[in-house]
Amino acid sequence: MIKPGMIEEEIEKYKIQLNNTEKELDRLRKKIPPGVKLYAMKKGKVFQYFMRTKSDETHGKYITRQRIKTAEMLAQIEYDENLVEALDKSVKYLEEMKRKLDTNPFVAAEQKMSYGKRALINRTYITDEEYVRAWKEKNYETMEFRETEKRFYTRTGLRVRSKSELIIAEMLEEEGIPFCYEKPLKLKYKTFYPDFTLLNIKEKKEIYWEHFGMMDDIDYRNSAFVKIREYENNGLYQYDSMICTFETLKYPLNTKSIRGMIESLRKKLGY
Repeated sequence: MIKPGMIEEEIEKYKIQLNNTEKELDRLRKKIPPGVKLYAMKKGKVFQYFMRTKSDETHGKYITRQRIKTAEMLAQIEYDENLVEALDKSVKYLEEMKRKLDTNPFVAAEQKMSYGKRALINRTYITDEEYVRAWKEKNYETMEFRETEKRFYTRTGLRVRSKSELIIAEMLEEEGIPFCYEKPLKLKYKTFYPDFTLLNIKEKKEIYWEHFGMMDDIDYRNSAFVKIREYENNGLYQYDSMICTFETLKYPLNTKSIRGMIESLRKKLGY
């Protein structure tokens, strides 16, 4: 189903392109006398180019090969003018479409009924909010914490195993990205407990985030690479279904980079 948010992304892309094109068009126009247009005529196997100041001119002023840059500039101006017009129409069309899609037809159909009647219907559609809530509410068994482990808690009371995981968890919460902590993932030959399981609401699929925080330790590092390879053997790859982040004592977690990544991730996942 097309969502208003998806259309907003396209509108934003078109507006950026429209603004950039208008600036470039304004820059090029200053280099050409007002009213001058390019006329192209094929002669044999090549094209000849002319500068026209009036539409009823037969050809106009011939542009020699030495001045081909002028022809290129005039062609670019014409293209940019066409592009500005097309982008402007597209933005207006998409904005109108967004206005019409702001009302969810499935929700609108249900809202016309009394609460008593709604309890009897078989819904053909579930909202993203309902889907996320159902996903979050599914019970699962996490790994137990040892008594010797340090206690790190997010602002919402979730316990995690390290300071870096605490930072990641709180950034995810701040950005409104739902996640499950150490939710079991059954693979072919073993079960993993990814640090964070995220939900791509656009594609209705899970994304697994593993943070490897002790990469100085050779045994830990080898174990991490074996784990990553096991994910890959099960068809879970980085930039598709997997997120892997790393740190060492010398190169700790870069919170600025992580925040930027999570902000970008929010849009990609559909939040």
